[in-house]
Amino acid sequence: MGWSRYIRRKRWDDERASEIESYLDIETADNVARGMTADQARSAAQRKLGNTTLIREEIYHMNTIGWLELLLHDVRYALRMLRKGPGTSVVALLSLALGIGTTTAMFSVIYCVLISPYPYARPNEIWAPQVHDIRQPARGFSPYHLRDFLEVQKLPAFSDAMATGPENDLLTGEHGVESFTAVLLTPNAFHFLGVTPVLGRTIQPSDVRPGGEAERVIVLSYGAWQRLFSGSPDALGKTLVLNDIPRTVVGVMPPRFGWWTNDGGWLPMPLTVRDDPMVAPIMRLRPGVSATVAAEQLQALNLELAKAHPVNFPKNRFATSLINYMDVTVASGSTMRSSLTLLFGAVGFLLLIACANVANLQMARAASRAHEIAVRMSIGAARGRVFRQLLTESVVLSLAGGVLGVLFALGITRAIVALMPAFYVPNEARITVNTYALLFSAGVSVLTGILFGLMPALRCSRPDLVGTLKDAGRTGAGATGGRARNVLVVVEVALAVVLLVGASLTIRGFIDLQRMDLGFQPDRVLMVGLQLPPKRYATYEQRIAFARSVLDRVSALPGVESAAIGNGGLPFGGPQSAFSIGGHPQADTRRILLGLVSRNYSPTLGIPLRAGRQMTEPEIARAAPVALINETAAKLWPAGESPIGGHLHLDILEKPSGVLVPPGASPDVQVIGVLADTRNDGLSNPPVPAAFVPYTLVAPPGRTLAVRTRSADPMLLLNAVRGEVLAVDKDQPLSRPITMEEVLGFETAQPRFNMALFTFFGVLGLAIAAIGIYSVLSYTVARRTHEIGIRMALGAGRSHVLRLMLRMGARLVAAGLAVGLAGSFLLTKLIRSEVFRVPATDPLAILGVVLILAAAAVLACLAPSLRAARLDPLSALRHD
Repeated sequence: MGWSRYIRRKRWDDERASEIESYLDIETADNVARGMTADQARSAAQRKLGNTTLIREEIYHMNTIGWLELLLHDVRYALRMLRKGPGTSVVALLSLALGIGTTTAMFSVIYCVLISPYPYARPNEIWAPQVHDIRQPARGFSPYHLRDFLEVQKLPAFSDAMATGPENDLLTGEHGVESFTAVLLTPNAFHFLGVTPVLGRTIQPSDVRPGGEAERVIVLSYGAWQRLFSGSPDALGKTLVLNDIPRTVVGVMPPRFGWWTNDGGWLPMPLTVRDDPMVAPIMRLRPGVSATVAAEQLQALNLELAKAHPVNFPKNRFATSLINYMDVTVASGSTMRSSLTLLFGAVGFLLLIACANVANLQMARAASRAHEIAVRMSIGAARGRVFRQLLTESVVLSLAGGVLGVLFALGITRAIVALMPAFYVPNEARITVNTYALLFSAGVSVLTGILFGLMPALRCSRPDLVGTLKDAGRTGAGATGGRARNVLVVVEVALAVVLLVGASLTIRGFIDLQRMDLGFQPDRVLMVGLQLPPKRYATYEQRIAFARSVLDRVSALPGVESAAIGNGGLPFGGPQSAFSIGGHPQADTRRILLGLVSRNYSPTLGIPLRAGRQMTEPEIARAAPVALINETAAKLWPAGESPIGGHLHLDILEKPSGVLVPPGASPDVQVIGVLADTRNDGLSNPPVPAAFVPYTLVAPPGRTLAVRTRSADPMLLLNAVRGEVLAVDKDQPLSRPITMEEVLGFETAQPRFNMALFTFFGVLGLAIAAIGIYSVLSYTVARRTHEIGIRMALGAGRSHVLRLMLRMGARLVAAGLAVGLAGSFLLTKLIRSEVFRVPATDPLAILGVVLILAAAAVLACLAPSLRAARLDPLSALRHD
């Protein structure tokens, strides 16, 4: 095929050459007739015609598909040029692979977590309602019970609405005993979400009887199907026993369907208001109805609901808003969104460093070809043709780097997924290098090639032909080209400084987080969940007896220092309740964390008592209305007044939902002690008010058991604890065994993720910048070899040459440091406000960046400087 094309082109060239020769002969004859000599006539004819080679090319392109053949020619020529300089090409490809690969990996994460995390039909059209206290607009919540939801879905603004009610059930039977996440869904939920099953069917309206009772069916998640039935199609029709109720498996959802669980199942929600459970509703708007109009309708309904059920709503004025589902989940929350945005900006800096580095290498390569380019242009090659050829070389190089970058991105994406906190990623998200990421990578590769190839192509396509041909390439691109390359190095160093400052700030923030005073002692504490099946433990007395028996038996185990029962407040989070202080009128609605704890809660977690006394065992046994509060809650009392002996009215105890209370239980409790503050609202936030009441005051189906062991590894006692629980109830499993230090690990997962990626990107940026410094100095040494020989011949010592080269590198690094540190102050403000609470100025971090960059710069400068100092003067003088 190649030979036939060559023969056709040769024949075509011969024909055009014959035509041009005929034209010259005719023109020469005319000139002779005008009185010119034969030589003069021939020269005049050639001058009139112009460059014959260029004419043949233009005629060829006018009569063929020249643009395609020209492109193929440029690509082949570019590949030959890349093979001619393998060292430079490898460095450029590595730089591009790192830059494009990390950018593609971060785009994959952002696309799969923020842009398209859900498999649901039109997720951007799903809205979730929130009620905000006017005085605390930042804290929104959903106050709806099933009775309220049935009214909400009747509003004319909504075309469809569904509700969710998650619960933890006890799975028993042939599959063993375990805690199982079962999510109650209204019968229209699967149609609302628009996801079809991979096996069987979903929950249908027919699964709820006319009276509101639900059929005993279950739809399994893909993970539960694999775990319980090994992915067998025979799972359909099988029975699972949840809370002693047999349920028939009717369907299996696909892997990406993770509505509130990845490893549980979904049950039809009974539409009877007998128990009136709390639910989480979401809606779709009718065509033409705005979210503002829908929120106004919902606000009007909420005002009516607040009159009927005042305990569910804020006491003072409140507002209702609708939040788009794409903004309501943890993945779209401020912490994760800010982290991913900052990290994407960081990889953008890394890509710019790679572009600057490759542009520098391309300028050096083009400068070494200056003589060749000048010769081509002197014999007729147009400037646009040379520009296009040089730009094609850059794009080919970038596309090759993009291919390597995609391979690199596959590994980087897996590493990022391993580092990402799982609870900050939607259950449904599957982070992979998908088609969109590949298209993004291709686009970035082309744009990158144009970006770093533009400057070399522009500069080298307009050379000084006379000077370049006269010098025969001795000095390459001259001083101006050297200045351009120096500027690129300064840009590389400045961008690397910004990345390194970001990395140092995240490291400092993480260290500060690790050193933070928690207010409790997390070491040697084991925590396990105890989820009771409501049917078997249907009364208050049964639940309290179980908790008391387990606590007594575990406390008596050898190796146990102390044990406590809790529910929330261990020590992070827990249920929140509106409250009021006895004797003090309350102008606004405030909320307090509520912990249901046993007598040894404080010593088990290592929380000191600041004032008053601890709860006694008789008080806990009779469910006395007493409470401990933390120091932040104590500040709610007027200045100078002691909270000890004061009373708290806890609204959540007045009308508890889904829990059991003893007869005559009162929502008013007396404060008997003040505990030290603990970090109970995450490590990054200050403590919030908290109250702790006897666990016997409320009997929920789920408890948390905390055990402080004498052993350094509390997990060694897990089997013994499990044995005591089984001795009380042989069918009762332990759910989620975990140490307190692991809980803290979850709290620090997001900062650790930021720190790891920022550090990785900073190190890559530093490495690429060091390569840039090395390449510029190496090229400078090669370009100035003749000059160095003259200096040494005139008496300059090797130390003088070494200092000359090192000084040149130091100037570039110093300029880059100055620019980068100026830019990093903006980054400090951004990271400080969005990710970490680090000091506004951090001299230690800046000093560390300066030292690291200086060390890398010295190493990058040393090799070419030593090579220059070791040059033989005679060889250098002969260098051309």
